[in-house]
Amino acid sequence: MGLCKRWLWVVIFCLGVAFVYSQSMKKKRSSLVECAHLLTEIEKTRAELSKEKEQLHLKIASQADPAWIEMILMRDLGVVPEGYLKVYFKK
Repeated sequence: MGLCKRWLWVVIFCLGVAFVYSQSMKKKRSSLVECAHLLTEIEKTRAELSKEKEQLHLKIASQADPAWIEMILMRDLGVVPEGYLKVYFKK
């Protein structure tokens, strides 16, 4: 009977350790999934910001280009080059 009680405590201890281990593994998997999701969002944001940075670099580089200056004047200020006809639409 004494040998049986000793093994019973060993079995109960092993089951307790296995339970704690399984709970910690569930938490770890949950954390990994959350981290993977955050990494995906960060990479998406990084790609968007990188694209925006490249566009800004192109805008800055093209500011010395006369064609770009003319396009901005036409688009933003409504300036029309000589020889073109300006048309107004009433709403």
